[in-house]
Amino acid sequence: MEIPFTKMNSQGNDFIIIDNSLREYELDLDFIIEISSRQNIGCDQLLIVYVTDALRIDCEIFNQDGTPVRQCGNGLRAVMLYLHKKYGYVDVKIFVKDIAYLGCYKNDEFITIDMGQCLFDHDIPQHSIENIDIIKKDLYFDVSIDNNNSLLTFSYSPLSIGNFHCVVFSKDSFKEKEKISSVLQNLYNDNANISFILNFDEFIKKPSKNLSIRVNERGAGWTKSCGSGATASAAFLMQLFSSEEYGPTISKVVIEQSGGLLTVERRQVKSSQHLFLSGPSEHEYESVWNENIT
Repeated sequence: MEIPFTKMNSQGNDFIIIDNSLREYELDLDFIIEISSRQNIGCDQLLIVYVTDALRIDCEIFNQDGTPVRQCGNGLRAVMLYLHKKYGYVDVKIFVKDIAYLGCYKNDEFITIDMGQCLFDHDIPQHSIENIDIIKKDLYFDVSIDNNNSLLTFSYSPLSIGNFHCVVFSKDSFKEKEKISSVLQNLYNDNANISFILNFDEFIKKPSKNLSIRVNERGAGWTKSCGSGATASAAFLMQLFSSEEYGPTISKVVIEQSGGLLTVERRQVKSSQHLFLSGPSEHEYESVWNENIT
C-alpha cells in the first residue's frame, strides 16, 4: 500500500505527518517503527491527523520507538502549519487523547499552541536505588547518591505539561547528564522527559535573559528542540518566581535550545492560567511511502 506523508521540522525536531482523515490506512506498531527509523524516512515523532472539520482535529503522536505520546509542543506547531497549508485553518483545536490544544497560525515563524496548565508532582518517587537520599522541597527535590565513595548530587522538579517532565536545574548538572538521566528514568519507570537548565544561576539574577536548556526526550533521545521541555522549564521558573524567595513574578520566558528560540507565556484563560508556546515550524517535502520498498 502507498501512504502519502508530509515531512515537517520544528527547529531540528523533525516529524512525519500522515493524514488519515478517511481512515483508509492501518498504521500498526511495526509500520510506525519502520517509517520512523533513520534507516528509512526517519523522524523524532510520527504524527497521525484525523480531520473531521474545523471544530475537530484529532492527532495521535508516537515516538521514534513506537511509544505513544500524550503531548508534543513542537509537533503540534508542525500540525498547525500542515493544517494551515492544506486546509487554510488559522486557529483550530487539536485533540490529543481527547485533550484539546488550541493552535493559532500567524506565519511560519510564529505558530502558537495553548499547552494548558502545569501540574507539579509533590510525591517522592518509590525506588530501589541503593544509597540514595531524596529531600523534598516546595517545588523540587534535592538528590544525593553515594556510590563507592563517588557522590552524585542534583536538584530537579517533576511536573506534567500533558506529558511528564523532570526539570534538572542544579549547577553543572549537565556534565553528569547521562548518569542523572539514568537515575531519573529509574525513579520514574522510563516515563520521564528530562530537561537540563544550563544557566539557572544567571537566569535567577536576570530573568530577562534567555533560558538555555537541553532535553533528553523519552523515546527519541537528545533533541535539538523540544516544545514541551521548553514549556515545562519555563513553568518551573515562573512558579519559582511566584515564591517570596525569588519574585517578582514573571509571565514570559524565552527558551534557547540548539535548534533555536521558543517563547513561553503564561496567560489567564477563564478561571485558570495556561501556558502558550510560540515558535516556528517548517514544511520540508511531500512524498509517498510504499510498504514494499524499504
